[in-house]
Amino acid sequence: MIKSRAFWIGLLGSAAFLGIFFFAIIDDFDQVVDVFASANYIYAIPSLAFYTLALWFRTIRWRYLLKPFTGESTRRALFPVVVVGYMANNLIPLRIGELMRAYYLSLREGISTMAGFGTVALERASDVIALLLLVAIAAIVGAIGFQTTVSGVAEHVPGGVAVLTIGALLPFVAVFAVVAYVVVMSPESMRRLMGGMLFMIPPRIRVRIINLAMNLIEGLTVIRTWQGLLKVIALSLPVWIAEITMYYVIALGFDIRSEFGSQIEFIAAIVAFGAAANLAGILPSSAGSLGPFELLGAAALTTLGIDGDVAAAYALTVHMVLWAPVTIAGAIILFFDRTSFVNLARGARSVRGRRRDSASNASHVSENSAELKP
Repeated sequence: MIKSRAFWIGLLGSAAFLGIFFFAIIDDFDQVVDVFASANYIYAIPSLAFYTLALWFRTIRWRYLLKPFTGESTRRALFPVVVVGYMANNLIPLRIGELMRAYYLSLREGISTMAGFGTVALERASDVIALLLLVAIAAIVGAIGFQTTVSGVAEHVPGGVAVLTIGALLPFVAVFAVVAYVVVMSPESMRRLMGGMLFMIPPRIRVRIINLAMNLIEGLTVIRTWQGLLKVIALSLPVWIAEITMYYVIALGFDIRSEFGSQIEFIAAIVAFGAAANLAGILPSSAGSLGPFELLGAAALTTLGIDGDVAAAYALTVHMVLWAPVTIAGAIILFFDRTSFVNLARGARSVRGRRRDSASNASHVSENSAELKP
């Protein structure tokens, strides 16, 4: 593991983000200790019910995405596979656990690992869209008619609520448009489009960029219609509503509610925290998004007026509650399933290696074709 390039990239990424977190967010380490000491951790117990509900909604969404490969039902329950996948993400850097989840699915269902991984990639795209939509809704609702931090943003934006509404919706609309375009576009058309956009780049480099991009977006082609994409996004919303409710319950134990003048602003702030912390998962880090989750989540709260020490303690607590139970549950599932975590990791790495070799071979073929053209 320590010889892996992914390990060192993740480790350096986490170290950098944690360094910024400790020096830019935290003002007084003694105060952070006091916040931890005064927090009411009893709220963490009911919060786990909402996280379990979020995992259940994820399972429902994944079952829908797997229908082209499994039909109406899978041979075995998918929920344990989802849990094991999140355990793997918590233990292996750069979200390689997603590939382990697909490999574990292949062992249980006989579905090819890459087909399963394609559905996971589409899950991630729909997660981004759902989070951006929730942020847009929270920003708009929080800016209309409420008197504290969130509404203060609208007061200082030229054009007021109207401009803020457009700005809040713009990221959602942009990402949705890109994903929708990729979904309905054939791979051949996408390859031609990218080739035209990169016409100024030398053929050898251009082909490699295109092959890499096609590998990254292949999961978005599991569904081929706008209606299918909208259904996946609709299935993603309850996932994040349940998980953000978990964050909300934990925040009650830190008395963050008292920092806001209204309940709706408190909810908007927790939505902002959840979106920032989870969108940070795209950044390079070690296992479990350690570093980016804390930094961006806490930064979202401090931007809304929460004390940095409180935001830091809260972010660390939320991450621990997210990390520990599902990791333990995943280990228990593998134990009773008589499946080795190490063997799963090796299997996923072997699939990853074959995928890389396949892309490399395709690159060489395309390069040769490009060089033969007049």
